[in-house]
Amino acid sequence: MLSRLFQRPAPHKQPLFAPASLQLSEKVHWLARRGLIDPLSYVQRHVRGDWGEIDEATRQANDVALDQDNLMISQYRITPELVLIVKTSEDHQTTVVQLPEERDLI
Repeated sequence: MLSRLFQRPAPHKQPLFAPASLQLSEKVHWLARRGLIDPLSYVQRHVRGDWGEIDEATRQANDVALDQDNLMISQYRITPELVLIVKTSEDHQTTVVQLPEERDLI
């Protein structure tokens, strides 16, 4: 029996959209100020279509959202205990970086 292999498309080299406004949550800002994470590197991945560790349905929804007014969500595991969520609003005007346990800023 042959199994089908699904490969994630390679991220684009150029941004697919521009995050008009970037917001860091309180905890992400705290980690960044201490040099423990670089949230901008994850925002760069997000705007290039590298959605990180998300399920296939969310990946497909993000791909559709590039051309429509829909929310885009990425998730990146930094350490076994630390995950960053990057979200871009439906109108693509605001991108937020937050931790999963924080209240949604979008």
